[in-house]
Amino acid sequence: MFSVQIKFFITFITMPQKDINYLGFITALLTFLLIPLWRKNNAYYKIIKEFKENLPRPQNEAKQVNSSDLSGSLKHMSVLNVSTHKTSITEKDLDFFYRRLNNFDYSFVFFRNYYKDYTRNLNRFNPQANNKNFDLVFLQKILDNETVPLSFFKVFMYHFKYKWKITSMFYRVK
Repeated sequence: MFSVQIKFFITFITMPQKDINYLGFITALLTFLLIPLWRKNNAYYKIIKEFKENLPRPQNEAKQVNSSDLSGSLKHMSVLNVSTHKTSITEKDLDFFYRRLNNFDYSFVFFRNYYKDYTRNLNRFNPQANNKNFDLVFLQKILDNETVPLSFFKVFMYHFKYKWKITSMFYRVK
């Protein structure tokens, strides 16, 4: 794909002035500039996706405790039985995941602050963190949260609908 764009660009430069297709040139130029940016966003998404594939399948996840077994204010909360959580992830896998996240190069990434905040949230459950609050169950719940978009187009739509004031006014509930 990249070589096709370069060939098109060279062809455009060598064409006579009357045969130039400006719309095609602008499209190729935008594609030429946007593909590296999209690849960087996709690289972040792949890091998360590869780690999610190593997490326990739904039948091995921590089971939710029935509300009839709970008393007091716990009845209105989601309580998980962590002893039912079965996993094959090693500490080496976790270190590799967090090292890739923390060493990710955010230059030329759209929505840089959004991805940095997401990484900061995941780092709260890092086994090497100062607060020592690591639990794989919570990490899995954060990663499985469907309301937090991670792929480029979903993050773009999230910003389009909720973050940018000009476009979000059409999506506000009245």
